[in-house]
Amino acid sequence: MEHAVRKAEIEREEAEIARLPLDARTLMDLAYRLVGNSPAPLAVKIVLGSRVVAFLADAGTGGDNAAFLDMKINTVNGCGHSSLWWFHHLRSTGRSLADVLWADPRRVTDLGGAVPLLLHGQVVGAIAVSGLPHEDDHALIVRTVREMLEGAPGAADPASHR
Repeated sequence: MEHAVRKAEIEREEAEIARLPLDARTLMDLAYRLVGNSPAPLAVKIVLGSRVVAFLADAGTGGDNAAFLDMKINTVNGCGHSSLWWFHHLRSTGRSLADVLWADPRRVTDLGGAVPLLLHGQVVGAIAVSGLPHEDDHALIVRTVREMLEGAPGAADPASHR
C-alpha cells in the first residue's frame, strides 16, 4: 500500500479514537481489553500528560517491550500522530529517523503501536502496546477502541482483576 494512502487512513482512525472518553475507568477497561484481545503476550501503557493511567504486562513480555512503549509514546508526543502514521510519513517523504532533528533514536521509534489521545484536537496522552508486529500493534488498538465505542462486550470490571 502506498504510504500516503495509509497515512490518510490512519488519520481517520485517529479521529475515531478521539471519541474515546478519557476517564480512568474507560482507559483501564481499554487496557484490560487490549491484553484480552491480543493473540500473544502484550504490554500496554496508557498515559494522560505525564501520568500513567494504566500499565499491564503479560507474562512473556519483558524490558524491551517496556522500552518500546516509552519510545512509541515519545513518538506520539513528538509528531502529534500515531507512531504508525510517523512510520508511513517518513517513508512517504523518503526520510529516516536520522533525518529528523528532534528524533533521538534512543527515545523515539518509527514503529507502530501507539496512538494519541486527543482533547479538542490536542494530544493529551497516548495508548501504546508492544508485543505484536508493529502494524498488528496498531490494528489491535484501533479494533479494540472501535469495539468499546460500539458498545461491544469486553473485559470485566477492572476491579475484578485486582
